[in-house]
Amino acid sequence: MIISPELKYAFVSTVKGGTNSLYQILTEHYQGKRYGGFHCNDVSGIPADWHLFTTCRNPYSRAVSIWFSTCMRGKDRYYFRQMCPNPDSFEVFAEWAAIMQSQLSRLSEPQQQLLMTQSQRHGDIDFDTILRVEQLRSDFAKLPFVESKLPEFPILNPTRNQRDSAGDYLTERAIRAVQKWMAPDFIKYGYELEFHGEAPIETSAA
Repeated sequence: MIISPELKYAFVSTVKGGTNSLYQILTEHYQGKRYGGFHCNDVSGIPADWHLFTTCRNPYSRAVSIWFSTCMRGKDRYYFRQMCPNPDSFEVFAEWAAIMQSQLSRLSEPQQQLLMTQSQRHGDIDFDTILRVEQLRSDFAKLPFVESKLPEFPILNPTRNQRDSAGDYLTERAIRAVQKWMAPDFIKYGYELEFHGEAPIETSAA
């Protein structure tokens, strides 16, 4: 979490939801300070008059990002390659992740954070703003503490340019699996069940 007592805001990160980029922007340009763990979402100590915000991301793009970063980068930091029946297949991974939703309590905290839905992570937190990753720059500009010209948004994604677009992995079977895995997110954040391609993240000053 990032907070700013001076500007009276608190940002609760969403795993695979632009966290690194926003952490850098907030700490370098908006008097942000780290509060709690990297993905802390305990807002019980945040004053009621602060602006509380987070991000959400298209479930299809987020699902592909989770799979690729945990299974396809030559590492097995979270042991998903050992747990998933066929970690080289996004279809199989998404189906496995959907099944694991009822077994998250068996996993470590980092494993849970990666596989749980955005809805579950956000829980009952009453956010003032939820920024969409697909329109991050324009949504960020509307935050009450943002008054001057926006700085360039860094893209601090280690898998950028390492994988194909999300659509290249989304077969009919994979789409059904993601819809089952992340069903609550489509409803809560208003994303369409029909996949229309991976939207670029807004970062440029234009």
